[in-house]
Amino acid sequence: MRIFELEKPKTPEQLRLDQLSVTSKRASDALKTERERQKAQRAQQALQKLRMTIKPNTATVKPIKPIKAV
Repeated sequence: MRIFELEKPKTPEQLRLDQLSVTSKRASDALKTERERQKAQRAQQALQKLRMTIKPNTATVKPIKPIKAV
């Protein structure tokens, strides 16, 4: 006998439960992906903000005079 011959067909209730389970897993995967995307986006924004605060303002930077050799 083959495996599919031993297994009985699922009832409509079992099929519905299987479908709900698959839908639930898909939704939880989508939620996890969205949270990771938002976390990465916040990190990128923080990095950009940090770069802007560290970057010296060119208007306030004075050039250094070269040292003359004696």
